[in-house]
Amino acid sequence: MHGSDSLLQYVDDDVDAKFSCAGCGCDIASEKHLLWEGFMGHSTSALLFRCSVNLAPCGNKREEMLTTGRYTLADMHCHVCQVPLGWKYLSAQQEDQQYKVGAVLLQQSLLRRVSNLQAITARTAYARPPPAQQAQRAQ
Repeated sequence: MHGSDSLLQYVDDDVDAKFSCAGCGCDIASEKHLLWEGFMGHSTSALLFRCSVNLAPCGNKREEMLTTGRYTLADMHCHVCQVPLGWKYLSAQQEDQQYKVGAVLLQQSLLRRVSNLQAITARTAYARPPPAQQAQRAQ
């Protein structure tokens, strides 16, 4: 694993789907924590999540004026492969935008939607020894 020495986290198994990093495949967020689908800027499709895992801040926090108001933001990247995925809302000046504080807005093109059944099957496959080792253990 690249990045920090902390352990990789997984999204809850009790959801129908989750989103993973398109670059490395690690879990990022659960579909049940998806608050909003929209855009970053004028044309980049994005998803706003209440909770996420395996993200880390990159760079300094910044103040930015967006179409819905002024915010303090922190750019976020994948903890594993270091690809910048979006930003986290640290503060919002407008009262009606406070629901965004603590949430992450991530570029949809940098995420992959995975059904949880696919994810559990893949995770279980990694835990099993290769077929040759399974045959040796059976003897």
